[in-house]
Amino acid sequence: MPSSPASGATAAPAPAVRRAPWVGAEPPRGQVVLGAAAVLAAAAMLEVVVRGHLGLGTGLVLVAVSAGAALVMRTDDLFTAGVLPPLLTLALLTGVSFVYPAAVSVRTLDPSASAAQIVIAGFVDLAGALVVAHLVALVLVGLRVRAAHLRAARRSRAT
Repeated sequence: MPSSPASGATAAPAPAVRRAPWVGAEPPRGQVVLGAAAVLAAAAMLEVVVRGHLGLGTGLVLVAVSAGAALVMRTDDLFTAGVLPPLLTLALLTGVSFVYPAAVSVRTLDPSASAAQIVIAGFVDLAGALVVAHLVALVLVGLRVRAAHLRAARRSRAT
């Protein structure tokens, strides 16, 4: 015979919601951004050493790093994950334009181009990867915001 709340017994606990293993253990925003920047810089450096210029490898790593940041970032910090891909690209290209400008290999770029021209040419060169990285990050951010909203609504209905 089931016990009633008036008899002092507590109701059965709500069923556990399956969550990703990292939910609740997300690193701080600064660590995620620095980690993403370090991985992208290492990949770009490796590609420059192997191929002599930035290209597909750097673009693929940009997509992966952007997706990873959107998945690992705390829910309160998802705005940062949404704007991270273009900021990472800007930081990478700015650094490359000062350290090794020849890594941005655009045929029509003048060898005596300024750092700003090299950054713009690099953006054009990595535009496809940047668009994909930004779209992936925004979709993942949207899905995580929606999941957080559904979790909150479920919790409010349970109480």
